[in-house]
Amino acid sequence: MGEIVTEALSVSDKWHLKSVDLISTLQHHLEPYESWVVQASVLGDNREAFTFFFPLLAGLHNELGARTLWAAILVEWSNLLLKWMFVGDRPYWWIGETSLYTDETRPQLRKFPNTCEAGPGTPSGHLMMNVAMFYVITRGISTEFIWKWKSISKCKKTVVAASLYFIYFLWIGVICISRLYIQAHFIHQNILGIFMGLVVGNFAWNSPGIVRYSKLKAVLMAAFLITSAVSIYTLLLSKGMDPLWTLPFALKHCARVEYVRVDTQPFFIMTRFTGTALGLGLGLSSEKRLVVLNSPRNIIRTILTMKAGVILGKIASLIQASFPADDLVLFLILSLTLSIALPFIIIALLPHFLLTMYYGN
Repeated sequence: MGEIVTEALSVSDKWHLKSVDLISTLQHHLEPYESWVVQASVLGDNREAFTFFFPLLAGLHNELGARTLWAAILVEWSNLLLKWMFVGDRPYWWIGETSLYTDETRPQLRKFPNTCEAGPGTPSGHLMMNVAMFYVITRGISTEFIWKWKSISKCKKTVVAASLYFIYFLWIGVICISRLYIQAHFIHQNILGIFMGLVVGNFAWNSPGIVRYSKLKAVLMAAFLITSAVSIYTLLLSKGMDPLWTLPFALKHCARVEYVRVDTQPFFIMTRFTGTALGLGLGLSSEKRLVVLNSPRNIIRTILTMKAGVILGKIASLIQASFPADDLVLFLILSLTLSIALPFIIIALLPHFLLTMYYGN
């Protein structure tokens, strides 16, 4: 690749060029491990927070599951608004569009099916989600299980907790590398994603009111989330800005058009975080959940709740994938309904059903 004179470039362009150089280096040196690196972005996908980690954690510890899901909801909401405000490119289309390269010097980097996210890139939603969600999970497991483990010494508890945090930091590093490798983000987008993820995760963990909801509060919270997002969207349109400006670039520069996912576009994201907030809020205020919380804990019932929750999450993913993407209105209505139903079932109906089955009426 030919030399580019960087003195006259903006800070943004300099970061972009440094990121492209790093992406090129990563793709060269990590090619033997490519399937693992790419798979990390799949495992760390935002969808997994709603359909796998939330059901799993809710079965293990109801309140921890609720806090984990609130972290996911707040990440999706804040990340959407931040991406509209920062207007950041993604490497996979920026390389093809920038005039800093000529046809001879333009890097030829590999793209993958999960490269083709259609929204803006700043900040990284994957890193925001994984940092926030696993911050809550790590703090929760440490507080509720490791430090309450009576059969081991304080020294061993410290070692176990430290090991858990080490795994957390290691996973965030893997996600960072993966997002760069597949050309989904620039370096500064990952850094901002980590910072914002810590902010959201800390809020979700330390806010006592986030798991104490009335039905009215649930409705008001969902209304606030969707109203604020739609208001910003409308404001941008009124200023002559197109919030969907990235979609043509995604369609143009993806290896295959069908790789551009509907569930990375703003309208779907809005339905997901709004519906999930409403369903979770209604579940948290449900009398059935209160019955479960006031019942003695049982390891067999806990395992059954975790397994059943994960199965329901998988079923929800399959149902979501079957929705007609060619009819946007119907797709969004069905997605909203599913987003309301799943957290309500997981946080209230499922544990109450299994409690009833286990102990009888």
